Amino acid sequence: MKSVRLLFASGASYVAMATHAHADPVSLIATAIHGFLLSSTAVAATAAGTIATIAANVIVGGAFVGLSMIGRQRQPGTVKPSDAKGTFESGESSVIEGLGRVRVGGLKAFGNTDGSTRWRLVCRLQGPIDAIEAYFVGGREVTVDPDGDVSSPPWSRSGGSWMKWEDKKGTGAETAWPALISAFPELWTSAHRVRGIAQSLVTFFNPGLASDKYLSLYQGGVPDTEWVARASRVFDPRDESADPDNPATWGWNENGILNAVHVLRRDPAFTSDRFDWPLITTQAVKADISVTTKTGTEKRARCWGMWAWEGARKDTMEDILRSIGAEIRVTADGKIWFELIDDDPLPEISFEPRDIIDLEWMSGPEAVERPNICRIKYYSPERNYELADIDMTGIAWAKIDDEVTRYGPKYHDVELPFCPSASQAQRIARRLFLQARADTGVAVANMVGLAAWGRYYGEIELPDLGDLEKVRLSPPRVDDGRGTVEIPFSVWPSLPAWNPATDEADAPEPLPEMQYESDLPTPNAPTAALHITYPVSGAKEFRVGYSLPAVSFSTIEATYRAYAGALPGSWSGMNEQSTFAYVAADLLGLDVDARVRIFNGDDGSYYSDLLHATVAESNSACGQPNLVSGGTNVSGDFVTLNVTVDADELRCASIRLDRRVDTGSGFGAWSTRDEQDVRPFQDRTFGDSYTGFGMSPHTVEWRLITKTSGGVLGTPRTFSAQTNPN
Repeated sequence: MKSVRLLFASGASYVAMATHAHADPVSLIATAIHGFLLSSTAVAATAAGTIATIAANVIVGGAFVGLSMIGRQRQPGTVKPSDAKGTFESGESSVIEGLGRVRVGGLKAFGNTDGSTRWRLVCRLQGPIDAIEAYFVGGREVTVDPDGDVSSPPWSRSGGSWMKWEDKKGTGAETAWPALISAFPELWTSAHRVRGIAQSLVTFFNPGLASDKYLSLYQGGVPDTEWVARASRVFDPRDESADPDNPATWGWNENGILNAVHVLRRDPAFTSDRFDWPLITTQAVKADISVTTKTGTEKRARCWGMWAWEGARKDTMEDILRSIGAEIRVTADGKIWFELIDDDPLPEISFEPRDIIDLEWMSGPEAVERPNICRIKYYSPERNYELADIDMTGIAWAKIDDEVTRYGPKYHDVELPFCPSASQAQRIARRLFLQARADTGVAVANMVGLAAWGRYYGEIELPDLGDLEKVRLSPPRVDDGRGTVEIPFSVWPSLPAWNPATDEADAPEPLPEMQYESDLPTPNAPTAALHITYPVSGAKEFRVGYSLPAVSFSTIEATYRAYAGALPGSWSGMNEQSTFAYVAADLLGLDVDARVRIFNGDDGSYYSDLLHATVAESNSACGQPNLVSGGTNVSGDFVTLNVTVDADELRCASIRLDRRVDTGSGFGAWSTRDEQDVRPFQDRTFGDSYTGFGMSPHTVEWRLITKTSGGVLGTPRTFSAQTNPN
């Protein structure tokens, strides 16, 4: 093709002998409204407004935290992740909505104190959201128990916490916070409902101004708080129970196509009947197809990120479409849908030499201007949900070495603020980079060229040579006076099949979460996650086993989260012991993550690596119980057993005491005298007595035996005594 491109670059044109195009003309409206769809900002005032407007008098009577404009969003609709992670104060802040999984601070909508306890109401996202997966205080991750207590040091205390964290998902059914009504009855009433906003009420308790604890908690003032949340619930046409016009039936999804549709539908002008749901369904399925990456597989097109309702909708939509590798399309009937862009798209129209009156070919940008190095940023969970760079060193497609040597580096920056995957980002960036280097041209046809309206991809057969070039079509321009149609195009790059081993750079190394300054070593990942059914009470328990570093520490924090399908819940605290932790919960059969860290005072280690496991019983036989103290006693014809024992296996669920007696003709059957539920290293005391009633010496034997949830008996520890009649 090199000679062909040189020929076209020299200004050669070809006159067609006839006009012909292999496509039926489509409605001119299909292409004409394309730009409007991207640029629409027609969100009704009743639907948009500011958080302060929606909150309906959230900011009241001088109780507002402040009026600085720190939180004012920039004009583009896409929200910069570093801005959204902060907790800001503002009298005017656009409604912020999340897609997929996001880390977000929010607007301090209300703050006040009664002189000791402090309250902060933080509006985080447009609701409803799906779930909260992680909590952060002052940049450090903490555990929030189901009752709202923050159980991580330094906030934990005996019998409670110095901090309480309560959340609402923004379903629209919110009622006023009782704590605020009680504390500030003149400022906060039942009318202050803050409906439709995913929000947190954080309560900070005062340990006493003179205490060392006060300084450790509040030396920098009241700390900011953040979530990692599964954000907006979106309509999925594949869900038969979902109604496109009833948000209560929607669910969370990171599917790029469904999230793009969701953002456009936030404009009230785009009602559900304006979309082609069968075509959207087809593309949503494609977005969920697993593709191979350097480290395994992942869904093809995921979408995470945040956007502001009052920003430019055009910028938001373009950022989303670029981040998921898709484009907006319109059917011949004027229905809207979104299509993923393939590396080798199928032509929708074909032009032969006889269809084209004139063909002008322009080589790509001049070498001194043509981009020769591709740089990529994406919304990186590895970098704490910030826009992060990918090191493309050694990736051949991302750098044209000979051009860099000749002309110096010319960068093509690809920023994908709604792309949560380094692999996805690179697959998209390769195409965008090569498109930026592509040849372009204009094909002039007579009115048959109108067949290109609404078409995105075509083939042009080059005159004389017979070669076919795949092209990306731009909207045609009609010259009524001359009776011609100009069809601008760019030559589609030849993209070989993606080879993750050579085409994909590693994702950035995960950036550790901000932790406490400490020299404490990081514990190893927990070793076991077991389900226990207590044989006596029938109660259910979840246990995690671990081995901690051989250093001095004062506190252990073990946490777990259970999965619903493929989605994790939030982290929950446990009751920690030296080698294990437990919590009353029935998690049998569920997938869980577990982790542990240690503290020495307020100095904490990093969390261990995660144990990911499916919770199951373990019914291997345990060893014999450990004797802590006690034994047998004989007093004439009366014998007793009084012992304290424990068991050290994580799987042990109870210890049972059995007895049998030999009255002179052999031992009888074992009979159970007592059974007690037990945890590892938990002392259990057993006592029993027997009298021979003055008869010949009787031999009494006891056994203490461990038992698992499934009833498997372990090795017994036995005791024996003989009566001594007078």
